[in-house]
Amino acid sequence: MKDIFDNCQFGDLKLKSRVVRTGLWQTQSIGELYDKYESMAKSGVGLIITELISVYPKDKFSEYSIRSGAPQFMVEAKRLADIAHEHDVAIFGQIEFIQFNRGIDLNIDINDLTIDDIRQIQSDIIVAAQKLKLAGFDGIQLALGNNFFLSKFIDPYFNQRLDNYGGDTFNRMRLVLELVKVIKTNLDFHVSCKINAYDGRKGGIDKDESIEMCKLLEKVGADSLQVTKPLSPLYFTKDVSEEEELVEFSQKLIKEVDIPVILGGGFDSQKHMNDLLNKTDIEFLSMYRPFLAESDFLKSWKKSGDGVSRCKKCNNCYRTKTSQCYHF
Repeated sequence: MKDIFDNCQFGDLKLKSRVVRTGLWQTQSIGELYDKYESMAKSGVGLIITELISVYPKDKFSEYSIRSGAPQFMVEAKRLADIAHEHDVAIFGQIEFIQFNRGIDLNIDINDLTIDDIRQIQSDIIVAAQKLKLAGFDGIQLALGNNFFLSKFIDPYFNQRLDNYGGDTFNRMRLVLELVKVIKTNLDFHVSCKINAYDGRKGGIDKDESIEMCKLLEKVGADSLQVTKPLSPLYFTKDVSEEEELVEFSQKLIKEVDIPVILGGGFDSQKHMNDLLNKTDIEFLSMYRPFLAESDFLKSWKKSGDGVSRCKKCNNCYRTKTSQCYHF
């Protein structure tokens, strides 16, 4: 029988539970952030994925994000890694951005990027990965899902380019595939990719193409995948049909790849999570909002064996772009 608190292998890493904490916004002081990480790491989480780390200072969400170019970034990143490792918890840095800016030209459209722009994006992400590696992180997570820039670049709904970076699935994935290959060739670093199960728009990525994209990522060296939906976690409500759709997709994906797959989906019940683990091939589950409602809730879950998060799924933490719970 699988249990969320199993010691388990996650690619090249050993985790002390199947629970993955995934991050989003960061509006707290650095001291509060250290305390939150300490609390999460001590509680029984297996892997911590940080809040958004933006590679661009003028990005749309840079006000609510950790920035890899900030003067204090290395010191703060090293402290976060040290906190996680003090409690035998793995930690990934989540690298994302919404807008690419070229000097005074802001928010350059995907279809207007030059080859030099594409090389700049790849270079900036590689530099951010190098910084995280030097800070002691175990890996990075590339944001190819939700509504971030790279998720749009690989999506035919947005990408209408006529060169080698547009058109078929491989060409739209080329920027990311080149990026993953360079990181894996030059850094001993776990690369995880967060990807949408589908787009939902007419002419966007469907489930079959998403699986093909995941297979390409594995082929160039990606170590793990995290399944999500566009605009998540806003769409993760109490509607069980949403979860069933992602479970079905994840089941199919797991049969097509040989790397770990993390499923995210608004989980809040220990019993439900354990039931899901034992009724499917899914082995890793991610959570975000419950850690805002109570950063160390896993500690009480482990004692009781039947824990339920106090998170109300109101999504105010998402809408207000804060990293704090509205109710608690």
